[in-house]
Amino acid sequence: MIEPIRLLGFAFASADLLFEIDREGTILFATGAISLFSTHNDLNGRVAAELFQPEERARFASVFRGLTPGGRVGPLPAILASGDQASLSMCFLPQSDRISCTLVKPGKRGAIGGGKDKETGLADTDAFLLAASEKAGSKGAMAMVNVPSLPDVCAKLSPQDAAKLMAGIGNNISTMGAIAAARLSQTRFGVVTEDPHGARTLAGKILAAVRERGLGTIPVEEVLLSLKGRDLTPEQTVLALRYAVTRFADGKMKKVASADLGDTFDRMMDETIARAQTFNMTVADGAFELAFEPIIDLKSGTPSHYEALTRFKQGESPGETIKFAEELGLTDAFDMAVALKAFAALESDPTITASVAVNVSGRTFANNATFAALAGLFAKKRALAKRVLIEITESAAIPDLAAADTAIQSLRKLGYRVGIDDFGSGAASLQYLHSFTVDFVKVDGAVIQRMGKSPREDALLKSMLATCAELEIETVAEWIDSPEKLKRCREIGFHFGQGRQFGSSLTELPKVEPATPRVRRKGEQVSWG
Repeated sequence: MIEPIRLLGFAFASADLLFEIDREGTILFATGAISLFSTHNDLNGRVAAELFQPEERARFASVFRGLTPGGRVGPLPAILASGDQASLSMCFLPQSDRISCTLVKPGKRGAIGGGKDKETGLADTDAFLLAASEKAGSKGAMAMVNVPSLPDVCAKLSPQDAAKLMAGIGNNISTMGAIAAARLSQTRFGVVTEDPHGARTLAGKILAAVRERGLGTIPVEEVLLSLKGRDLTPEQTVLALRYAVTRFADGKMKKVASADLGDTFDRMMDETIARAQTFNMTVADGAFELAFEPIIDLKSGTPSHYEALTRFKQGESPGETIKFAEELGLTDAFDMAVALKAFAALESDPTITASVAVNVSGRTFANNATFAALAGLFAKKRALAKRVLIEITESAAIPDLAAADTAIQSLRKLGYRVGIDDFGSGAASLQYLHSFTVDFVKVDGAVIQRMGKSPREDALLKSMLATCAELEIETVAEWIDSPEKLKRCREIGFHFGQGRQFGSSLTELPKVEPATPRVRRKGEQVSWG
């Protein structure tokens, strides 16, 4: 569970790297552009002083050990282990045993990288956030404009004229002399300017491009923000900017009550804390439902088992809610609640003989206390072990792979089948294969969608499947949504498949008449069904 006080700790971050340490200087949590500061992909469990030059480490230890609850220091100059300079800030959260730390490289605050939109030539959202973050606290301004009917307008034009319209919009915006100009989504655009009055011309520039092609005037929605935040630290200002841009790009912000970033920050904190509290109450009350998506045996075409998917109140995206919970450390109790519902569904009717897969966050495996509680539940329900599969989600959150494998084996010894969800074809996934002894892997749907488009990626996928075959690990393909993808997955060697090709999720597990017992042949192999 995450407390509001920890959310306040995050408010001091949102730089290049945020990490939390305990009173001994061990990193408990890290997020951001880790590769800019360390050669290690995962910092959890490592000594924070290792981020700095040897001569800097004693000073770092002296500073954080001198902090008392509620105390803050920084920004302080620091020299990283790489020799680069950085700015360090720390905050010892009251009523907590954690110290939140922020590292920022000069010229790197905010989003890292960023590219260009092909249709308009404007920057993308990442590049825009970087520029906005660099100007945070200045006298500049940010304007964001949404043109809701733009897709309909383009659809009525020939492809050539539609392309000219988008290029014209990009050209007109580029003439504003803005510090940054971006296409934030299909219909949304933004600029950062030195002059607040200049930002107000964004909507006019877009409409001018539309009128130049004889299309008349179309409605727009506009948001203007001053980049000078009220009583905010630089880190809080960046966080407020990111919140505003992300909400606008997602269509969740159509206007602002105030153009002051301080008010935007307050709104963000209020929303985040309220959402966290609502989520905790939802979990505590069990106020969510399960849907059951079939996993199909690709040889026989029949269901092997069903994945238990969470469904929250109408209109709330399960993916967004779960991502929110994972990012803020709320998954511990949720994993337990989902498992309890899944077990209850299996026990509700003796004519339900299906097998069910439940998701368990990698963060749960990374925490001894929360895993111990979950393992206790699975031990108590051991009678159902042969009908329950465990999918480890967000495996990147596991800092100690050896300890996680010990936990995995404890569940497998109880009779549960354990696998890795969202599996890819890269080096990290191969590391998991090396570190974990599992029964199956579920290959990420994005990999399946790209099948047949890149010979190199296809070769990597085939190699990974061959490795799984040698290790006797079964494989599941996600996002199979067409007969063509189904055919490819069969041909390349997947054992099981999941996706729209096999129909919609079920609101209840299927019931069957009790089958006549059958004597199994000696040596007969039994799959997941």
